[in-house]
Amino acid sequence: MSDMMLLARAQALLGHHPFTLADARALEALEEDAVGEEGLCIAELWESALSQADEDARRYLLGKE
Repeated sequence: MSDMMLLARAQALLGHHPFTLADARALEALEEDAVGEEGLCIAELWESALSQADEDARRYLLGKE
């Protein structure tokens, strides 16, 4: 994908509350698929994701799952 489409999809995952385990896994996959600047921009979303994560997503993001 080009034109920051993966970034747009990643940002959409943060557009609702709570951020779920499925959202965390989807964000991780998008980050893995992204390259260059788009990948860096997606990586910057993790802090926001953690701040709005539900309990399952929080454990996953902190590596406790």
